[in-house]
Amino acid sequence: MTNMNENLTSKINLKFRKVLTFLFILSIVLSSNAQNTLKERLEQHEYILASDSLQGRKAGTEFAKMSRDYIVKQWEDIGIEPFFDNSFLQTFNSGKFQNVVGVIRGSDSILNNEYIVVGAHYDHLGVDKNGNVFNGADDNASGVSTLIELARELKHNQPNLKRSVILIAFDAEEEGLIGSTYFTNHPDTPIKNIKLMISVDMVGWYKTSGKVEYAGSGTIKGGTDMILSPQLVPIGLNVKTKKFEKSIFTATDTEPFASKGIPTLAVTTGLKSPYHKPEDDADLIDYDGMSLITENLRNLVEFISSDVNYEASGKIAKKHRQQQRFMFGISANIGSNNHHYTDGALEGKSATSYGAGLTSQINFGFLAIRPEVFYDHICAKYPAGTIATDNLTVPLSLVAKYLQSSSGFDAFIGGYYSYRFDGKQGKEKIDFTNTFYRNEGGLTYGIDLYLGPFKLGFTNRTALTNFTRYPNADNAHIRNRTNYLTLTYFF
Repeated sequence: MTNMNENLTSKINLKFRKVLTFLFILSIVLSSNAQNTLKERLEQHEYILASDSLQGRKAGTEFAKMSRDYIVKQWEDIGIEPFFDNSFLQTFNSGKFQNVVGVIRGSDSILNNEYIVVGAHYDHLGVDKNGNVFNGADDNASGVSTLIELARELKHNQPNLKRSVILIAFDAEEEGLIGSTYFTNHPDTPIKNIKLMISVDMVGWYKTSGKVEYAGSGTIKGGTDMILSPQLVPIGLNVKTKKFEKSIFTATDTEPFASKGIPTLAVTTGLKSPYHKPEDDADLIDYDGMSLITENLRNLVEFISSDVNYEASGKIAKKHRQQQRFMFGISANIGSNNHHYTDGALEGKSATSYGAGLTSQINFGFLAIRPEVFYDHICAKYPAGTIATDNLTVPLSLVAKYLQSSSGFDAFIGGYYSYRFDGKQGKEKIDFTNTFYRNEGGLTYGIDLYLGPFKLGFTNRTALTNFTRYPNADNAHIRNRTNYLTLTYFF
C-alpha cells in the first residue's frame, strides 16, 4: 500500500512540475513578445507548444487545454475579438474538445459580412505506452504558431481588410477532423458567407522541402495566377500551387469546408519532417521559412479580403465531393469461384476468376440503389476438367452507407442475373444444350470502404439456380459461389 501511495504521489508531482514549467516559460514569453521579431516570436510559440511539458497535446487532455489557453492568451494580448458572444471557445463532444475561434472584422459595410477562414489544428498524438512524447513541432505547432502571428499581422493592418477574417485553432483534428467538422455544422454565421478556407498544416520544414505548396488553387477563379503573383510572394520564398488536393490517404481541415462547396487552400511544406514520430521537435524547425510563409499568408489574405472581384470557380477536388444523387464509375473484380454441391458433403475446388464493368449508384441519404453490369470470367475445378465461362452479369443491390465527406463504408445486399455466352470444359466447348444452363440467378452481398473517388470492397455472389441440368450420382446439382475483391473508381 505504501508503494502504491508513493507511486501516485510521484506521478502527481511530475505532472505538477510539468505544469509549473509551462507556466514559467509562458510568463517569460508574454513579457517579451512585443519586443521580438516575427522569427523570434514564431520560435517562442514553437518551443512552448512543442515542449515536453505539454505532453503531445492530445485532444481531450489537460495538456491540450493548456495549449488552448495559450492561444487564447496570445489573441487577447493582440486584440483579436472572440467570434462567439464573449468567448473564443466553441465546445463540443460533451465538453471534451474545444475550438478556439477569433475574428478580425472587415472595414467594408457590405463585404465585412463575408469571411475568410484561416485555421490550424492544435492537437497532436500525446504520449505512447513507452513514454515517448509526440511533441508535434511541425504537426502542427508550426501551423498554430503561424496562425498566432498571422493574427498579429492582420490585426495591425485591420483598416486594409474589407472582408472579415475568422481565425480558428481546431481541436481533435488527429481524431478525424472532428473540430473542423463541428465548426462547419455550427458556424454561427450562414455557411454561404464563408468565401474561402485556408488550412495551415505542417509549414515548418521549408528549407528541406524547398517549397511551400498551396493545394486548391483550382477552387478559386484565377487562383493560380493570384497565389503566384509576385506582389504577394516575399523574396526568397518558393511558392507552388496544385489545383486540387488529391491524396486519398491524407486529410486536413479543409475537407469539411470543401464538402460544403467552400473554396479551400491547404498550405504545407509537406511530409519532410518526422511525421507522427517522437523526433518531431522544435529544434528542427526552419524559422526563417516560417517567417516567409507567415508574410505570404498575410499578403494573400489581405489581397483576397479586399478583392471585390474574388469569386469561387465552382470546382472542387474529387476527394472532397459530396456524394451526388447519381454516381457512375468503373469496377474491376478479382477473386475465386467454386462449385457448391446441393447435396452431400462434397465441395468443389476454387479457381481464379475476374471481371470488369460499369457501376452506377442512386443515393437517397444513407441508402442507395446500385445497378451494375459486368463481364465475368468464372472458373472452377470440375472432375471432368476445369470449367470456365464468359458471362454478362447484372447485379442490383440495396446499399446502406455511412459517409463523412468522401470517406466511409457501406454494406449491400441484392440479387443478380448472369447469362453465359461462352464457355469451355478443359479444351472442349461447354454443352449448354444438354448438360449446363446458360442462365443463372442468385444473391449478392458485401461491404465497401470509400476513400475519395475510390471504393474498395468484398463481394460475394451465391447462385440460387443450378448450373447442371441433371444431378450427379449423389443426387446433387452444382451451383457457383464467387468471392471478389472489388475496386471501383467514380468519375
